[in-house]
Amino acid sequence: MAQSASYNVLFVDQSQDSPNPLPTPEDINGSETFLHQSTGSRLVRVQPNFVVKFGVHIRPIEAHNMMHVAKNTRVAVPKVYAIYQRQEKQSVVTYIVMQYIPGTTLLNMWGSLDHDRKTAIARTLRTYFDELRQVQHPGYFGNIASGPPLDDMFSATQGAQEVTTSFATEDGLIDCILRIYSLETGERMAHKTRYYKHVLPTVLRGNDYPVFTHNDFQRKNVMVQPDGTPFIIDWEFASWYPTYWEYSTATFCNGGWNDDWHDYVRIALDEYPNQALWLSSLKTEMWS
Repeated sequence: MAQSASYNVLFVDQSQDSPNPLPTPEDINGSETFLHQSTGSRLVRVQPNFVVKFGVHIRPIEAHNMMHVAKNTRVAVPKVYAIYQRQEKQSVVTYIVMQYIPGTTLLNMWGSLDHDRKTAIARTLRTYFDELRQVQHPGYFGNIASGPPLDDMFSATQGAQEVTTSFATEDGLIDCILRIYSLETGERMAHKTRYYKHVLPTVLRGNDYPVFTHNDFQRKNVMVQPDGTPFIIDWEFASWYPTYWEYSTATFCNGGWNDDWHDYVRIALDEYPNQALWLSSLKTEMWS
């Protein structure tokens, strides 16, 4: 790990194809074009060709997920140029320097698209997800660094601090989901917990092997370039999951179901409606 006077360099692209000198954390102030902000995270454009995602809630593994996808598939993802970290008071801030992708999110343009255009985009996304499913798996369910899956279920719940490693089997993953559900819902759902312990080992089944999964497939995370090429962005939750997980997450994130997006999700992804309903029930009961 290289170190500057004020920040650590965790990764720098050595291919020499970056369009300009790479921006550093110091370059951001005064030269940024704000693009997006959420709690603990900001996205800014720096120079014509870069975006920088940074904040206390950004983790280097998000960039490594994108590099893993770029190395092993032809899925269109932003190129990662650098990863930096620096200490700010009591927090560590991570910076991911990426390729700027011109275009519009699929969410913002959806209402202006006709059926044929929506279908064409969904079919292209289908080729991407098919490629992800073919990436050689490591033999466990978890993140690419052998830790637990990068899902709020395993990081933002009571008992999540006990989840420190990946899962060797689907049974191990299901046992963990049941344990977290019980801790999160407590006595108010004790009878439902006993029911889930009875049925989930049977109904939450994929193909017994993990597949690489984006785990946040929403229109806001698809950028469509002016030439029509869709890029998938925001890989912070990607991990090795059961085959049904991508579809389940996509349907759970569909919000109010107030338009036809679900018709095209089933073009882009294999459908697992049974598993999706069980997982949606679990999450709704835990977080409502």
